[in-house]
Amino acid sequence: MFENVSDFMRIMVFATVAGLGSSVLGGTIVLLIKRPNKRLIGLAFTFAAAVLLTLVFVDFIPHAIGHGHYHTTIDPYTGEIYQYWFQHSGAGIWLTALGVLAGVGFIVALSFFDKHGHEHIHGVLPHNEHCSHAELTTNEKRRLAAVAVPVVLAIILHDIPKGLAIGSVGTVMTAIAIGLSCIPEGMTIAIPLKAGGMRRLKILAICGLAGMATILGAVIGYFVGGINVYLSGIMFAVAAGCILGVVFTEILPLAVEYAGRTKWRLPVMAVGVLLVIGLNHFFHGLMH
Repeated sequence: MFENVSDFMRIMVFATVAGLGSSVLGGTIVLLIKRPNKRLIGLAFTFAAAVLLTLVFVDFIPHAIGHGHYHTTIDPYTGEIYQYWFQHSGAGIWLTALGVLAGVGFIVALSFFDKHGHEHIHGVLPHNEHCSHAELTTNEKRRLAAVAVPVVLAIILHDIPKGLAIGSVGTVMTAIAIGLSCIPEGMTIAIPLKAGGMRRLKILAICGLAGMATILGAVIGYFVGGINVYLSGIMFAVAAGCILGVVFTEILPLAVEYAGRTKWRLPVMAVGVLLVIGLNHFFHGLMH
């Protein structure tokens, strides 16, 4: 009994540090940046877009599809040969496609309820040097902060299966790998919230809330051993769709609007892409 309690506490510590701790650390990194001007905000959104898009295509969607194999069997009564697909993990290509479409559709539907916010930002900021140093209006700050809402929801959907890995496997290497992958997620949550003028403690609390999804997943993984492979894959797929929707409808337009014609946009995107690819490679190196 005491051994089981000890195992559970160890897994909870791993999940807390890897999920909540790493997400808060990512938010803290963003908060250490001094008060940004509009151009810096635009570059920060450029970085966030690069991180999120790379996560979608190297992490979310591959996990959503998963892997499996065709299994061949012979009917003992008729002698006929049957072949069927056995899914080891993930939801497969078709359910993944439907999940991504559902996530994108959710974000598009949200945009119809928020047309008023777009009127205050898009199309009103000229691309010149004075704009990049101007103060943000109250409406602009609200709009920037609102961008974080679908990002947080998508990351929560994404982090629950990560917690399943900690709860099911329970090794320190798994926790380290997942913790490293959660740092850029915390950064992408904090960027729009900081730009929107939210207080530091609230930003860290929201980053922590997203990270707590890893703890929930670890509890499920410990007691149940995981969830249905199709359900886990669909969660990844819907999260990927939400990310794609918010990047192309909100984050990239804001990045272009605020950053203007700056030569730093491409290097910032490259840093975001390489960061995710490097951490993802290290993540899989520890997991396997």
